[in-house]
Amino acid sequence: MHLNRKQMILIVSLSGVAALLLIGFLIFWTSFRRSDPIPEAPSLPPATQTPAPSDTPAPTPSPTETPSPTPYFLPLVPGGAAQTSSPLPATPKVSPSPTPSAAPDAEARSRRMRDGIYNDEIKEFMAIGTQNGEAIAVLLVRVKPPEATVVAIPCETQTTVFTLGPGAQVTALDAAPLSLATVRAEGVREGCWNLVWAVRNLCGYCAPAYLCVDFACMEAFFSFAPELPADGGGIDLAAFLRILGEEGETRASGMAAFGVGVVRYLGKVSLWDLPAFRSATRGAFTSSLSVFELLKLMGDLKKVESFSVFVLPTEWKDGVRVLSDAAVLPF
Repeated sequence: MHLNRKQMILIVSLSGVAALLLIGFLIFWTSFRRSDPIPEAPSLPPATQTPAPSDTPAPTPSPTETPSPTPYFLPLVPGGAAQTSSPLPATPKVSPSPTPSAAPDAEARSRRMRDGIYNDEIKEFMAIGTQNGEAIAVLLVRVKPPEATVVAIPCETQTTVFTLGPGAQVTALDAAPLSLATVRAEGVREGCWNLVWAVRNLCGYCAPAYLCVDFACMEAFFSFAPELPADGGGIDLAAFLRILGEEGETRASGMAAFGVGVVRYLGKVSLWDLPAFRSATRGAFTSSLSVFELLKLMGDLKKVESFSVFVLPTEWKDGVRVLSDAAVLPF
């Protein structure tokens, strides 16, 4: 068949358009599936004992005396100058009590660092709520339909927190409340990384992903979702503000209930409701997951029939809130 000039031009033009659409689709699909993985956590510096003055020999502890925990000193900053701050107390550690029938090394196994899991069957992530940049809600979530587990950590809990400079480089190390990890960085993303690392320093669990919401959007959010189901009741804006006014385990428990309520509500949101939901939370939501992973997560959350909610117990020691020796992660 002989094609005239116009037909040739039309075919070439359509081929060019098809090629551009294909390239655009490939670029979109690649970015759609691309996640923003959390970098490997910086290592804690080796513990060092405080050098005793040469003219005052260190006292020899009696056989019944328990030596104090080995303190940490602040590491060198990138410029090479040593920090002069006082040494850190040792980071609180989870010390679960094994059952009498447990193997002798059960406690040692439970103390090892455990990375979170994110695959087709089990999804674990950290849900973060911030106010003025400070984390006031920290939830560890494990989703395996038809069940999900939510573990709330009181944000005032003392742990080892990094201070991050440009390029997320560690410039200082300090014993501080968990909540400050998100403000000791130059950006929201780096602040979320820092919080993941702070939780790892606190209890040995390293979340594989995070979802972060700035609570500045809550008034607009509750205009979209006036009442969220939680524990058989509901949470509206006034109840949420009361939760913000609480502290410690009480606030952590309330935040866990609020998070469960949001998940249950979103499981009922229709496709045509999403533009309003997106408008209510515009600019307030960040995540290390790709759009593809987020959609898959939302689909799995809609399949959840029961939630188990835990709050890691804390206690006051020397004027600060620390993780209780009885604190054990349920997963």
